[in-house]
Amino acid sequence: MYSLAHAARFALLLLSVMPVRSHAQPPRPDAAAIASAVDSLARHAIALGAGPALGVAIVMDGRTILSRSYGLADASAGVSADDRTLWYIASTSKSITGVALALLADEGRVSLNAPIATLLPNARWHAESDPTSISLADFLGHTSGLRGGAVVAQSSSFGQIQERDWPTLLEWSGPLPNRDLAYSNLGYLVGAMVIDRVQPEGWRSFSERRLFRPAGMHETFARVSGLDTRRFAMPHLRQRDGSLETATFAKVDGTMNGAGGHLATMSDLARWLIVNMDSGRIDGRQVLPASAVALAQTQLRPHPRGDAVRFRFFERLGWGWGWDLGRYDDEPMVSRFGAYHSFRSHLSFLPQRRIGVAVQANGEDGNALTDIIAAFAYDLHSGRDDARERTRARLEAYLVTRESERTSLATSDSERAARQTQPLSRGWDAYTGVFAHPGYGTVSFSRSGPSLRFRWGAVSGPVEIHEAAQDWLRMSALGNDWHPRFTFDASGRATSVRLYGVEFSRVATVR
Repeated sequence: MYSLAHAARFALLLLSVMPVRSHAQPPRPDAAAIASAVDSLARHAIALGAGPALGVAIVMDGRTILSRSYGLADASAGVSADDRTLWYIASTSKSITGVALALLADEGRVSLNAPIATLLPNARWHAESDPTSISLADFLGHTSGLRGGAVVAQSSSFGQIQERDWPTLLEWSGPLPNRDLAYSNLGYLVGAMVIDRVQPEGWRSFSERRLFRPAGMHETFARVSGLDTRRFAMPHLRQRDGSLETATFAKVDGTMNGAGGHLATMSDLARWLIVNMDSGRIDGRQVLPASAVALAQTQLRPHPRGDAVRFRFFERLGWGWGWDLGRYDDEPMVSRFGAYHSFRSHLSFLPQRRIGVAVQANGEDGNALTDIIAAFAYDLHSGRDDARERTRARLEAYLVTRESERTSLATSDSERAARQTQPLSRGWDAYTGVFAHPGYGTVSFSRSGPSLRFRWGAVSGPVEIHEAAQDWLRMSALGNDWHPRFTFDASGRATSVRLYGVEFSRVATVR
């Protein structure tokens, strides 16, 4: 496990990341010096065990100055991360869907302010929602006033209902208390549905044809099938003894969506940064209309006041078309981050200084590290005298926090283990069966030795005792917990289970 000694070692090693400066004001580091310093930091982070792997790309003035992967893409199999490694970018995908929609709007084929009922005439809506009063801008700006519901659950995790039927799942997206900005996948799932209606080829093919190919992004995919999984940066979980264990890559084609559904190399992510930072230009060519790129970076909705504005070292002031619009050290910043299971994605650029950074991590320990690395690159580029010291302090704080989190997790794990010895009022067999809901799909519970397991489409995991006295259980997978509440008949057999606030009814089985 990490300790304060690790933090001290990290601080000492960081001294070698940049040459010692004199008291005189030094010249601003050039591209090679910035790339070398960030490369050294990433290498030290992996050497000290701060996650299985990192991918780092830096772009400056229209060219890539660093694109490299470090560590292990698959720790259990001993597979190294390299230039061909495919990283899952999670919610960074929203920037792709947002730019695709901005392109259609720039061409006059999509109206930002049109009622969503007009854009998606075949969708089904919750009885308490009014799709004639909600625009595409509301969805893209996270102010639709609707919950994620079944369409978010199916598209992000379970994948049991085909994508062509996702518009019908909006029936289970009930209203929120207000129309304030409430971040979720819903807006960009609806955005992808709009692309599907305007472009019969679908949002995947449209993005590949109009965005990826022109930008030279030949290693970006909105699917899992047909790809060599040995290229994937796999998710990892840290064990109690500090070792890393490769987890299942749970994404399938049915859960690769417009709000979080792409795999890409670091080289391709660098190209995506350049195209968006340089008004649609790359390699001396105009590959996207400058007007569409500018539109995508136009604020749709302001961020509400409060904690959401500040994210680590960055301010998020508003939402564009798939982009967070904010600041870093009072400089304009465009960004899009993502997280799923143990994956973490950071994509950002400072448009006035024409520098951008992409950082990917495939382990829980890399979460904050992605932001620390990006901020270090920006501090170097700005010529800050305290860039090294500032990063060292952030790393020390990060490692101390991680140690505290692990101590808390170990305590929580011990408490969870103790709960498994508590007797339930009925045996596990009473909970077994298959239960279905028309929007949320089918979940099954089956015996696994002395305990119970569940399967819900692409997701499976253990069922634990959460509070025996109340027959309260816990389902765990992909870093998420669900608490099923069962209803039983007179014979003691479960007849339904409540999840996501809805009832799943037992499915009759044919013997």
